[in-house]
Amino acid sequence: MNVRKRLGLGAFGLLGLCGAWWILSLCVPQGFVPDPVSVLTRFVHLLPTVLWVHSLASLGRVGVALFAALLTAAPAGIALGRLRFLDWLFSPVAYVLYPVPKIALLPVVMVLLGLGNLSKATIVFLVLFFQVLVSCRDGAREIPMQYFLSLRSLGATRWQTLLYVIRPALLPGLLSSLRIGTGTALAVLFFAETFGTSRGLGWFVMDSWMRMAYVDMFAGIMCLGFVGLGLFLAIDLAERRLCRWQRKA
Repeated sequence: MNVRKRLGLGAFGLLGLCGAWWILSLCVPQGFVPDPVSVLTRFVHLLPTVLWVHSLASLGRVGVALFAALLTAAPAGIALGRLRFLDWLFSPVAYVLYPVPKIALLPVVMVLLGLGNLSKATIVFLVLFFQVLVSCRDGAREIPMQYFLSLRSLGATRWQTLLYVIRPALLPGLLSSLRIGTGTALAVLFFAETFGTSRGLGWFVMDSWMRMAYVDMFAGIMCLGFVGLGLFLAIDLAERRLCRWQRKA
């Protein structure tokens, strides 16, 4: 599918969403749900003055958490997938902690790390860590042993094995886990930003709600959606650049 057709279909889908939003704004009385034109106008007005500050604060926390998760969880997942005794030792721990809603750990994290940016980035890191860990472990475990034996017979080093066998085997699943984890991470960050801070889209939306400034509130929600869209597009771009063999297939 060419780029124009994809953009056209995407624009059509967004128009359908705006139409449903407009109908909802007409059905809900007293302006609790403002129409999309009013929200978009307010968004354009607030973006250069207020929203960009809160967007950068939220993006910074997610970016730090994402980098830390990739740096720690990816090697740990590969180790669990390739070394059976480590898998037997640590997988039960991961299975116990993975299903726990990470937002439930927010009071513990804030007691240990305070109310600043570190605690908020940490709670997002916990969400992404287990997503990346499980994805890399499962991907590394499913690599056929014949691939390693073939490279070993050719005299490949460990770095070459990582580059030409493990990396292409793990990347698609890793990026898919990041898509899932990013949506959950933004939801957790939204809640975390309502405590002990005055910067972040979560704080802005809740502050607007408390002031009954519903147009501002929806502008903040729209901005949060655009932040999520940017993150998803960045992951898609990384997939196109790093997994080119999938496009050829």
